[in-house]
Amino acid sequence: MTKIRVLPLDVEITVHSGESMMAAAQREGYFWPTRCRGQALCTACLFEVVSGDFDQAATLELEALESLSSFQARRPGLLRLGCQARPTGSATILKRGMKPADTERNPGWTVLPT
Repeated sequence: MTKIRVLPLDVEITVHSGESMMAAAQREGYFWPTRCRGQALCTACLFEVVSGDFDQAATLELEALESLSSFQARRPGLLRLGCQARPTGSATILKRGMKPADTERNPGWTVLPT
C-alpha cells in the first residue's frame, strides 16, 4: 500500500499494489473526472506529478498523452492518466476536479475494477 497526497483537495488516499490512481480514489469514496471510464481515451483523468515515482507509462497511455503534446511540452514527464498510472512509492499529485463522491444524488456511481 502506498500513500498519495492529492492537491488541491489536500487529502491522502491509499493505493494498493497494482491499483490505478483513479480506481484507488473511487474506492475511497472520491469522484475522479473521467468520460471513458478508464480506457485511456478521453484524458479527463489527467493529473500532474508534483513529487514521487510512478510506473512507466504503457503504450496505451503514451498514445493518449501524445494527443496533448503542446500541454505536455509545458510539463515534460509530469502528466499521467489517472486510469493508467500506478505509483511505485509515496507521492504528491495535482488533480483538479477530484472531490468527495455524492453517492446519495448519484446512486449509480460505481468503483472501477483495478
